[in-house]
Amino acid sequence: MFLQILTIIVPIFFVLLLGYAAGRAKEFDSDQVAGINELVLDFALPASLFVGTVSTPRDQLLQQGPLVLALLIGIVGLYVIVLLLGRQLFRHAMGVAALQAITVCFSAGPYFGPAVLTPVYGASSAVAISMIAIILNIVIVPMTLVLIEISRGTESSAAKSSIASLVGPALVNAVKAPFVWAPLLAVALVFVGVSVPPLVDSALSLIGQATGGVALFVAGLMIAAHKVIFNLEVGANTVLKMLVQPAVFFLLALAFGVKPPFLYEGLLLTALPSGPMGILLATRNKMYESDASSALAVTSIAMLITLPIVLYLIGAAR
Repeated sequence: MFLQILTIIVPIFFVLLLGYAAGRAKEFDSDQVAGINELVLDFALPASLFVGTVSTPRDQLLQQGPLVLALLIGIVGLYVIVLLLGRQLFRHAMGVAALQAITVCFSAGPYFGPAVLTPVYGASSAVAISMIAIILNIVIVPMTLVLIEISRGTESSAAKSSIASLVGPALVNAVKAPFVWAPLLAVALVFVGVSVPPLVDSALSLIGQATGGVALFVAGLMIAAHKVIFNLEVGANTVLKMLVQPAVFFLLALAFGVKPPFLYEGLLLTALPSGPMGILLATRNKMYESDASSALAVTSIAMLITLPIVLYLIGAAR
């Protein structure tokens, strides 16, 4: 079991450190990093999620209902808690508190998931990765964008009365993202019984295989590009992400009767560090940048401890 854990952990941190070293050496400028990130989000990841989901039998896909419910309630519930924590304890404005909440709740599952789950559960784990990607990008991202806009317009009564007009465009933009609509399309094809030709499967698999390695490399570049700080808030964010989120999911999954291997796949996805979405939105809005990048860095380091423990517990339970 120890050797199996090493074969999963070592490659992940090798590629992450390789990206960090390249970032520190200034091998890539900001435009190049953005371009590589687009390669992952718009091409490699959607292809990987589509292939893994569309090859899943319909009855197995239907069994994912309790998993989706546990992920949805756990992620959204923790988001609300962190949002209130940011407002009440750290005295952030609504927009900054929303960025703190998405930094904590947006797991790197859609990015790191293929590198962690595929060696253990095979291509079928793409279904669980698709589910968390859909929840994060259809629920959490639009919610954050709306709260940021509300925060900017708190002085304006017109802004207060236009929440509905903000939600619609945010949802439309989320669904337009290839890594959201690709798995949704795959789910629809499975339910209506449409088979994808092997040639299409092979073509998409080729680009999809780049997801894990390139996503980890980009994460290393992003960590290197921002100043890392450690304070009470970063420490709290790390504990909430790496300990509280997987614990909340596990309890909800047991309550909803989620069965293995879906239980273990969901646990691994929530036990991964913060995803880069927090940094991307913080950089775009020019606030919470250091804290978001620090959360990515510190939670990635914490993964050295937490991921082997989770893998060991899963292995012992199987």
